[in-house]
Amino acid sequence: MARRTVWKIALPCAFACALISSCYVWRAHRYPYGASHCCDKGLMLALQHYADTHGGAFPAGEATPEASLSLLFKAELADADLLRGKTVPYSVVKEILDRGQLLGPDSCGWHYVEGLRTDDDPRIAIFWDKAGLGHNGELLAGGGHIVWFVKSNHPHIPASEWSKFLAEQEELLKERAKKNTEATDD
Repeated sequence: MARRTVWKIALPCAFACALISSCYVWRAHRYPYGASHCCDKGLMLALQHYADTHGGAFPAGEATPEASLSLLFKAELADADLLRGKTVPYSVVKEILDRGQLLGPDSCGWHYVEGLRTDDDPRIAIFWDKAGLGHNGELLAGGGHIVWFVKSNHPHIPASEWSKFLAEQEELLKERAKKNTEATDD
């Protein structure tokens, strides 16, 4: 009788442990940097507000694009949690910004395209998450990135189309630079 009692307890406990550990493994795979709600929509709103108060220009002029994105903090439009992106620890970014310094490539999880304006070609992307994570820090089905464009549309570009997207962006930025050069020559 005692042996049956042990199995009645041991078997459900073993099952529960296996279930819990498989959930942990699934979550660690699905959220490789942990769950995060560093909202890309919030970042776009901050960028738009910045541009509205700076003659249509998005943040620019610092040593790196990430440093220029830090100007949102100086303008009190974004905090350390938003600027960290979905991969950089909050404490790292907060310490840098609290010292009055600007972020760099290793301390900002966003890929930001510096120097754009609200009146630029709407096909030009302004930012995306460097790691390619979804709204809550989860891996995206099909890989790739959610990309935000100058005019606020934000499609998911799957990994299978990522290199084509980057090539198109490079061409669009070359066209933009050419137009800007021609405009200043006139």
